[in-house]
Amino acid sequence: MKIIPAILTNKREDLEDKLKNLTGLVDWIQIDIIDDKFVKNNSIQLKDLSKVNDIKNFNLEAHLMVENPEKYFIACQNAGIKRVIFHVEAIDNVHDTLKKAEAFSFQKGIALNPETHIKKMYPYLGNIDVVLLMGVNPGFQGQKFIPSTLNKIKEIKKIAPYIRVEVDGGINIKNIKKIADAGADYLVVGSSLWKSKNIKKQLSKLKEQTTS
Repeated sequence: MKIIPAILTNKREDLEDKLKNLTGLVDWIQIDIIDDKFVKNNSIQLKDLSKVNDIKNFNLEAHLMVENPEKYFIACQNAGIKRVIFHVEAIDNVHDTLKKAEAFSFQKGIALNPETHIKKMYPYLGNIDVVLLMGVNPGFQGQKFIPSTLNKIKEIKKIAPYIRVEVDGGINIKNIKKIADAGADYLVVGSSLWKSKNIKKQLSKLKEQTTS
């Protein structure tokens, strides 16, 4: 089980500040990439990541909340992204998009919004490294976790125990243990981390909950 801090920002200075706070504490971080089409919000762009201080201290996961995610694959590779996750709701042909992703070295993942049934990802289990389940509606941090996500985790682990399950959205001190116990491998934490006064202590508290 791994905790992955999520960074959603459209300001380079904010990203650099958050990275400084995380240096030496985690090895993976998630960068949210948003196009203001699939999700109505804005984020930093992939081409800007190479200009960001301390970015090379981490393994980067790109959560593409965008239309036509295949158009971002070259930029992801150039930015040194280690894992790319895109939404099944954003494209017409998931098989074609995964086929295009095979040309790149990054790990591949698909994300499902809360209203999307997990059957949607069954055909692609042999072509992906991770399934990301949204615990909230995508695009904005600080939302309340949707409890039915727990059943989705359990169902996926029953059908495909070899697939890594990642959960993103609404994770905090009070519910992280339930989510980990349901079988989640990666826990993406955003607002509950950034709203805390001490990032290091908050990360320790979150980790303690998953091991108690």
